[in-house]
Parts: sequence; C-alpha cells; structure tokens
Amino acid sequence: MSFQPTSRARPVLLRILPISFVNFCTYLGVGVPLAVLPAYVVDELGYGPVLAGLSVSSQFLSTVVTRSLAGRMSDAIGARRTVLYGLVAALVAGLLLTGAGALQAMPLLAYAAIVASRLLLGFGESCSGTATITWNIGRVGIAHTAQVMSWGGVAAYGAIAAGAPIGGIAFGAAGLWAVGLVSVLAPLAGLAVAFGHGETSIIPGVRAKAGRTLALVLPFGAALTLGAIGFGAVASFGGLMFLAAGWKGASLLVSVFGLCFAGSRVLFGGQIDRVGGFTVAALALGLETLGLALIWLAWAPLPALLGGALAGLGFGMVFPSLGIELMKRVPAASRGAALGLYTVFLDLALAVTGPLAGLVLAWLDYPGIFAACALCAAAGIGIVAFCRTARGRPSPAIS
Repeated sequence: MSFQPTSRARPVLLRILPISFVNFCTYLGVGVPLAVLPAYVVDELGYGPVLAGLSVSSQFLSTVVTRSLAGRMSDAIGARRTVLYGLVAALVAGLLLTGAGALQAMPLLAYAAIVASRLLLGFGESCSGTATITWNIGRVGIAHTAQVMSWGGVAAYGAIAAGAPIGGIAFGAAGLWAVGLVSVLAPLAGLAVAFGHGETSIIPGVRAKAGRTLALVLPFGAALTLGAIGFGAVASFGGLMFLAAGWKGASLLVSVFGLCFAGSRVLFGGQIDRVGGFTVAALALGLETLGLALIWLAWAPLPALLGGALAGLGFGMVFPSLGIELMKRVPAASRGAALGLYTVFLDLALAVTGPLAGLVLAWLDYPGIFAACALCAAAGIGIVAFCRTARGRPSPAIS
C-alpha cells in the first residue's frame, strides 16, 4: 500500500504544510524543556522527584482541562485567532522559563515560574493542536481531513522528538535560560507564519450542545483510547523492559515506534479517503495488536523492535482514520468542539497509562504489560465495528 501524490494533491499539501508548521513551532516549545526540567528541579533547585514530575505533568493536566475550551473557541471566534492565542501563550511560557533560569538562587520562585510556564504551555498546546486542524480543514475543505490530521500529527510528534535533543544541547551550553530562549523563538516563528495566512470563515449555524457532542464523540474516543494505551506503554516502559532483560539500546524501541508512527501518516494518510476511515482504523488497530503481542513474546531485541515498528505503523493511522469519520457525523458549526473532545481522549490515555501499567507490573512482568495493551487494542477493533454500525449516515449538517 503506498501513497503517490497526484498533481491535484500537491497544491492541497502545499496549503496544509504552512499551518502544520505553525503547529510544529508550538510543539517544539513543548518538546525543548521536556528532557531537562526534571533533572533541573532535582539537581539545581534541590527538590524531590515528586515535584520534578509535577513540573512536567502540570502541562499535560492543563492540556486536558483546556482542550475542549480550545475547540469551542475555534468554532466561536475562528481557528486562526485561536491559534494566535495559543502561540502567544507559548511565547509567554518561554519567557517565564527564561526567567526561571535567572531565579535559581530563589528556588521557590524559580519553581513557581516553571509550573506557571507549563500551565500556560498546556493552554497553548490545546489551542494550536486543535485549531490548526480546523484552520486547515477550513482552508482545503473537509474532503481532505485525513491529510490535515495526518500532517498535524507528523508536525506535533516530530517537534517533540526534535525538541528533546535541542533542549539538551541548549541546557548544556548555557543553562535553563537558553532552553527558555529556544522556547521563545519557536512560537515567534509560528506567529510569523500565522500572520501571513488569513482566517477562514466561521461556520454559521446552531452549535450542538455539549452533551450531544460528547455522545457523538464518546465511542470514537473510546476506540482511540484503547489504541493509545499501547503508545503510552511503549513510551513509559519500553526502555525499562529492555534494561530488565539485559538488552542494549534501551531507547531504540521508543525511537522505532515513533519513526514508524510518523512514517505511516506520511505514506498512508491518503488511503483513508480511498479505503474508508473505519476500515483503516480496524486494520490499524489489528496491526498495533500484532505489534504489541510481538513485544510481549519477544525473546531478543530484534523481534521486540519489529513489534514496535508494527505497533507504530498501526497506531499512527488510528487518530486520523477515526477522526475523519467523526467529522462526517458532527454538525459543521461544532467541528472544533468535537475535535477538542476527541483529542482529550488521547491526552487522558497517555496520562493514565503510566500509573495503570505500574499496577499491572505488580502482578506481571514488563512483557505482561504489552500483553494487556494488545488486548486493549484488540478491544478497540470491536468499538470501531460498533461505531460503523451504530452511527448511521453522516450528518446532513456537514458542509
């Protein structure tokens, strides 16, 4: 299965990429401090691992809380304007992080500045991650939703992957203030691009009530959650499994998963429109199930890495394939709110996987975690089948 852009597809892609780059800039600001903050809080400020973990997780909590708000903002005031608010929030977050580096002699103030920076960054991530998708859909049309979502994911996860080494280099060269400076420059670049592109029309019409929107999103979000649990397990416990088994290359499983995740969206994103979102989602979850099962049964690093590659290829297509089917069933005036709620399920899955997998580890070994995740991904196939049969025809309100 391959995707070869046609002459018609190329202009669409060229219109998608600038706004996806804006999203990349926001998520670069997310990724740059990730690797250095916990160590800084412990080694330089003198706090314990709990506060070190909170310095990072406070951003994800903020994202979960504000994601739905960002979706509603996109519907009500416009996607471009919502993205601009997100970039400004990320810019201020970078400034706070820069200031925290200058407050090292006052650990409490420095830590407060770090947490405030993370909370603002969570809001910025919500606005950018949600509204760049609705902005791009407005620019190229809902028929290209699969491409929009695919490239949005490539931008976000590619930026986080690139941000970690950039942050490490900046911190090693000049300390936390340099990390903050990079976190300021990234949203500035995003603002420069965003100001060069106009707003799309706010879609008129009666917006669905929150309860109705949640009812539409719930089964799609549940299937996404069951697939995302495997992603969270690979990120949290893949390296630990390698270490426990005495295998070299503890970071390789995460890297292989991430590369295949991004690659699947670039190579196969165009297949969603051709094959159908539900079919692609079921096949993707099946491939993820196979990959996670292979990690569970792996007797050496190579089969575990092969399993990680298959799981990454599969999960990479779950979000956009289910997302496009959801967008078909949501009134046009409520797409942003629905997309925000849908993404909350991904945020929650990644937030709870670590603690839940830790509980599983109390009864099973590391491979057993991936067996449980394989069962979750397989259960997701059943929910996809339910979505396909229970939701009926797409909403006539779509335009």
